[in-house]
Amino acid sequence: MREILIVALIIMVNYTFAQTNLDKRPVERKGFVIGIGLGAGALSLCTNDTTEIAFSTTLPNIKVGYMLNNRLALLALLPGANYKYNGKDRGFEGVIIAGQYWLKENWWVLGGAGLTFDAPAFYTVKDPKTAGFYTGFPAFTFATGYEIWHKGRFALDLQYRIFLGGSNLPNNGQREGVSNMCIVGFNWY
Repeated sequence: MREILIVALIIMVNYTFAQTNLDKRPVERKGFVIGIGLGAGALSLCTNDTTEIAFSTTLPNIKVGYMLNNRLALLALLPGANYKYNGKDRGFEGVIIAGQYWLKENWWVLGGAGLTFDAPAFYTVKDPKTAGFYTGFPAFTFATGYEIWHKGRFALDLQYRIFLGGSNLPNNGQREGVSNMCIVGFNWY
């Protein structure tokens, strides 16, 4: 009886060890990259010396690009934040060329520059000529993220992103914004 108990205990220990020590295969990152992020945070807008800080959402937050190697991707990024101006929904967004680099297997950093777009939400536009589309240069974004789960070529990550930009308004006006967002990202490599 004692031998059976020892054998059973050894089998259980080995089985438990096998369950907790699974061979972690690295994520295979190659080729085309696409990511969509959903999140929220704070948006600070300064319009002609008037500053407003408000809760904001970011939907969608898109990145598309190509993996140059297993750790570095070149991306076109569309970060942004939604806000209300004179009772109407608008987006403070950008078109950014960025590089994303994995410092560790699951931890990455991103940085890029491009153009700022300050535009009405597409569903509020009745006449594009009077809608008020504004652009500006430069726009910058910096981000970091941690992939919390992956399966095959899919990864789910949590990220923090800051987006800075300025747009030129009519009559020599300026609107500058800083968006701080916490985002859940859905990525395919």
